[in-house]
Amino acid sequence: MGQELLQKLAQLEDLIQEERDHARCLQVSKLKALQEQKGQLIKELQTLSAGESPELKQIAGRIRQENLRNAQLLYTTLSYLREAMRNCTHQLTPAAYGNSGRQLQTAPSGLLLAGRI
Repeated sequence: MGQELLQKLAQLEDLIQEERDHARCLQVSKLKALQEQKGQLIKELQTLSAGESPELKQIAGRIRQENLRNAQLLYTTLSYLREAMRNCTHQLTPAAYGNSGRQLQTAPSGLLLAGRI
């Protein structure tokens, strides 16, 4: 059982590295597939009984750190994409002027998201 646990932990570590590579390239469809694989693997790992060996604790700690790095990378990437979409939407919104000749504040039109550019 210990060998199976080590094998699954190594597989999880490989999935986390693959996830990071896809996040850097903004490959969302591959990220979704990896998330499903990672979820299933974690469920399998929860069913296996883990011993209290220092080696397993060290491997689990390293995997936890790598997973946190991926979460931070994905959060930063999502923030970047939101800012890019906000800038594109802001640039696509035409200026509107009122009766007094002053520019009016208008809501973004959402043309970019609707595909009507």
